[in-house]
Parts: sequence; C-alpha cells; structure tokens
Amino acid sequence: MNIELFLKRLGLTSLPDAGGLASLQILHRAMPQVVPFENIAILEGKNIDLAPHAIFSKVVELGRGGYCYELNTLLAEVLESLGYKVERLLGRVWVNGAPYPPLSHMALRVTVDNLSYLCDVGFGGGTLRGPILWSYGTIVDQSPDCFRLDETDNHEIMLSMLTGSTWKKLYSLLPSPVRSQDYIPANHYSSTHPDSYFTQEPVASLTTEDGRITLRGRLLRRVGVDGESERYLGTFEELIQALRESFGLNGLDLLPLKRRLSGLFKE
Repeated sequence: MNIELFLKRLGLTSLPDAGGLASLQILHRAMPQVVPFENIAILEGKNIDLAPHAIFSKVVELGRGGYCYELNTLLAEVLESLGYKVERLLGRVWVNGAPYPPLSHMALRVTVDNLSYLCDVGFGGGTLRGPILWSYGTIVDQSPDCFRLDETDNHEIMLSMLTGSTWKKLYSLLPSPVRSQDYIPANHYSSTHPDSYFTQEPVASLTTEDGRITLRGRLLRRVGVDGESERYLGTFEELIQALRESFGLNGLDLLPLKRRLSGLFKE
C-alpha cells in the first residue's frame, strides 16, 4: 500500500498519529470530500474488481471514484496498513423504501484505544462526515448532518440520519464482521443486474464543508449554508461537464457511456 500516493490523492501530506483517532478522523473527513461516490464505471460497461490493487489503481492512480465496496475496501486497506483494527461489515439499505432489503452495503467498524467506531465513506448522499462512536441512541452532530445508531429487534444495528425533524433510516448492519469474499455476490448484483440502482442512471456525490453535491440521473443538486440549488442537465455533454467540474471525473470512456445513457436525454 503506497500511503504517500493515497494521501496525495486526498490532498494530505502527513498524518499526526498513524493508528490514532486524530488520523482516522482526518482520513475519514477528507475522503468523501475528494473521492466521489459514483457508478460511472458500471455505466461504461466495466467490471467492478474488488481486489485491493485494482481499487487502488482506479481510485488513487486514475483519479476515479467508486461505490461502497470499492471506497470502504480502500479505506480498510489503508487503515490496516497504518495499524488499525478493522472489521468489514455487511448491511441492508433501507433509505430507498424497500420493505425487505437484501444485504447489499459495506461499512467498517474500526477500533481505536479500545473504542469502536462506525466508518463509512461510500454511501452517497448519506455518507458519514467522520467516524462515529459505536454507541446506541446517541445523537452525533456532524454539522450540517446528525446521525444516530440504534440496535434493532433482530440485533442488527441501524444508522439513521436526521432529516428536518424526522429520523430517516439509512441502513442496518449485521453485528458480526464478514470476510472480503462475502461481498462478491452483492457486488455482482449491484454492478450488473438490470434492477440494480447502479445500472440504471448516473449517480455521484461529494461532501463539502457545509453541505453536499449530488447527481442522480439528470439532476445536479448542491446543498450548503447558503441554501439549495438544482439544475437539470439537458444533454449528454452537460452531464460529462458536470462529472468533470463538480466531481473531478476525467478520462471517461465516452462512447459506451453515451450508448448506455442514450435513453436518458430523449425528450
């Protein structure tokens, strides 16, 4: 693991205490501000390879982003190389409204000084801004967001996000850690099945200091202390411009991407 190159990708030069809480917080906060959650490689028709060297090449060397399996695997590999104890977790996404969602999300539990923290840099518009202490019922203020962990009736652990005055369920996690190979079926479904959220339209997200930038289909949305703005992208060329300027995605494979999205811009 080339830590120096990874830090350069995040715009960092060093860490204060490799293996300590301060470094974990710095890495977790920086990653979703720089490395976009996105599915563009899927829409380009590329195979999503979860081998750590393949993810490092894509995200660090080529400057692309990825989704939960890629981004959280990369963070796990980096943290383990720095001496952290990392457990890989598997969970169900509730935010989309499915009544019985399958196991399809990856998150991490990281232990520092005998305390456990939930870490997740790959959940799009609900991505954590930093690690949160593994403690049930405690409201965690990550301004401008608030999160909370609760134990469910089947012993899964639910992460919720405060939306207005309502707690919105994001995802629940199995309490026991899993192995890397346990993500293979979910990754295959998520990246290839026609019913998968990720095979249907472009999505991308970055956190900012005071909000988020998100793309879903043709809708580009910015939220911050100054309010919200939305813009519908009228052409494929506008989409590519938004991916480059808002999410730093360059070197895209335009021909297969344009073919895949040919129906998105039909009036």
